[in-house]
Amino acid sequence: MTHPGDRLSLVFAIKSLNVEGGGAERVLVQLANSLVERGHTVAILTFDGPGRSFYPLAAGVERLDMAIGTPGHPTPRFKLLASLPKMRRLVRERRPDVAIGFMHSMYVPFGAALWGARIPVIASEHAGFHHFHGRWAQRAMVRLGQALFFAKTVPSEPVRTAHPPREREQVFVLPNPLDLARFEGISDQPPSDPPTILTVGRFMEEKNQTELIEAFALLAADYPTWTLRLVGDGVMREELERVVEKNRLSTRVEMPGATQEVAAEYRAASIVAVPSLYESFGMVTAEAQASGRPVIGFADCSGTNELIENEKNGLLVAGGSARVASLAAGLRRLMDDAALRARLGAAGPRSVDQFSIERVVDVWENFLQACKAGTLYH
Repeated sequence: MTHPGDRLSLVFAIKSLNVEGGGAERVLVQLANSLVERGHTVAILTFDGPGRSFYPLAAGVERLDMAIGTPGHPTPRFKLLASLPKMRRLVRERRPDVAIGFMHSMYVPFGAALWGARIPVIASEHAGFHHFHGRWAQRAMVRLGQALFFAKTVPSEPVRTAHPPREREQVFVLPNPLDLARFEGISDQPPSDPPTILTVGRFMEEKNQTELIEAFALLAADYPTWTLRLVGDGVMREELERVVEKNRLSTRVEMPGATQEVAAEYRAASIVAVPSLYESFGMVTAEAQASGRPVIGFADCSGTNELIENEKNGLLVAGGSARVASLAAGLRRLMDDAALRARLGAAGPRSVDQFSIERVVDVWENFLQACKAGTLYH
């Protein structure tokens, strides 16, 4: 239990908690719930209207819903600008020691709303710099907003070092927490039969489920008992459904939607594929490893390549111009070799001990105490 003198009053902000299956949303809920359990006061400001958090919140977490947006869609600019005074008032009424905005879509307006309020404002980024390639307006917004923040957090060292050198002293690595208890014992259970290749994630361009479907299409005829299961949802669902139909895989590819019971998905899987183009932190990779399931991803994917040691706790395949063929070859190797699947999966759980909720919340707690005291430094 936290000593009374060390208790923090915190306001987090994120665009939505009602949106289905978001990675940053899950991280925030895990963090908020753990901090409340430790005796801190936590409120979360969102743009949501009435609804329920997709990931359950602890009873002590207060929600401040501003009802100015639709989950999963851009917030109208005029509504966003008009909301800033209300945002400032809601936060100042709670007199937080620290205010933390999650993701650039929220931390930039959040920092603008609290400018001059004498509250340390933290920008918590959960996307890598690859996200901003071709998104010049977003990149400019983030760069211009840099002066609004006391500090910035990112989930991995590669994301920190991608920042310009003059900004890095203000950027701190705070990894994402992993609820290891949810995956305990899965590694001792056999996967379901018939065998399944699983991927988990929002249906977004950077998650790259399209190439995974195309790779599976190269293998499907040779492995008639295997299925591909895409757990998640998002703006690319219709496009992915067209790719499935084009490759005549409608009876072999499952798209059940997002789920809170993700541990059950890993338990059933024979292989976990992470086809992402980039990750700031490979949460699905880490969860697969915690579950003792063999995981495969691209060697040029930041986040994935930080967690997978090739041939030790997973497989990394070449990216570049032959990505689909490369991924298909790696999957074929795993599908053919049960002993290899077992060896790579067995090495997974010990790879992710450092990301346990307890250890990561310790890091966050110390960081936030230092922000409150004004003693934050590298």
